[in-house]
Amino acid sequence: MPYITIKQPPAYIQLTFEQVITGIEDLSQYVNHNTSNTRTYFTEKVNPKLLENTNIDHMIGLLRSFNQTHEALFDKDRNSLYKTFYIPKSSGGLRRIDAPEPELMNALRQLKILMEENMFALYHTSAFSYIKGRCTVDAIKRHQKNESRWFLKLDFSNFFGSTTPEFVMKMLSMIFPFSEIAKNPGGREELSKALSLCFLNGGLPQGTPISPLLTNIMMLPIDHRLSNSLRSFERKRAIYTRYADDILISCKYDFDKDKIQKFVLETLRTFDAPFTIKPEKTRYGNSAGRNWNLGVMLNKDNEITIGHKKKKHFKAMLDGYVRTKKSGEGWELHDVQVLSGLVSYYRMIEREYIDYVIKTYSEKNQFDIESSIKADLSA
Repeated sequence: MPYITIKQPPAYIQLTFEQVITGIEDLSQYVNHNTSNTRTYFTEKVNPKLLENTNIDHMIGLLRSFNQTHEALFDKDRNSLYKTFYIPKSSGGLRRIDAPEPELMNALRQLKILMEENMFALYHTSAFSYIKGRCTVDAIKRHQKNESRWFLKLDFSNFFGSTTPEFVMKMLSMIFPFSEIAKNPGGREELSKALSLCFLNGGLPQGTPISPLLTNIMMLPIDHRLSNSLRSFERKRAIYTRYADDILISCKYDFDKDKIQKFVLETLRTFDAPFTIKPEKTRYGNSAGRNWNLGVMLNKDNEITIGHKKKKHFKAMLDGYVRTKKSGEGWELHDVQVLSGLVSYYRMIEREYIDYVIKTYSEKNQFDIESSIKADLSA
């Protein structure tokens, strides 16, 4: 009973559930659409035509070739293949990053490409982290579109570090075409061996190119159950999104947060997920208050905003940049890159406001801010 995920087809192609079960003959035509939305189906059995046209033996052969190519890595002490450092968390404290050495980094990049391009590795449409064409703002837009007023935020504890090889294999065994690879004894052995390179001290390290992909694939059944069930939970339409370990559930109306949290925990237990929820990060409230999620605010007027403090800080940065440049001096490259990044990011959230501020400051100071930033970045 696998989960089959495809990219959302163009509007002129309307697939029904029955077509997925009986009509899709080749998944490759449904994995490369420009849209980042996906559709996931839970089926009793895989359509025989789809099985016939999915070359599982070829996939197993690719895994075997990968393992043979990188055979030397399997015998090395795994800790010796990483450099460990720490970066500050936005919420305070330090985040551990384990960055692979070049030899392992190259292997993990190859495995990631192999899974994406040859094994149709996708994600649930409710997942937004580490996905090309998706960002935190896109996740919040889902809730905005629903005109949600009440929000429940849940956070997994040690999401990457708690993810075990056994859990990943169990979940992949439910997801097509990995489910078919795992049914083959030789295929399961090759898949398990290849995946073993992705783990460090029993968990997924943060800092590798494949850890984010694996978390999005393995969460597919959980995302599917939560998203589908919450759409009509106790006759109220709730919206579910997940950004890595950050879950956001919202509704137009006040809802029983304890019942929904209990349902989330029951779903995790159903799949034997090795995750716990951080009680100190759990939050419930409405958009009339300080409704900050994923770094942005969805306010009482159902507008996504960066907030007053960030706007004030952004103006101060622009003013400082202009004054420094007009005095004949300049900013360090890193500082210019930070400013440029903020301009791009804030424009995704409040384009009209950011354009207005930049235009106002440029005209006021008779100084072309954006041209100057571009020149500094290319210098």
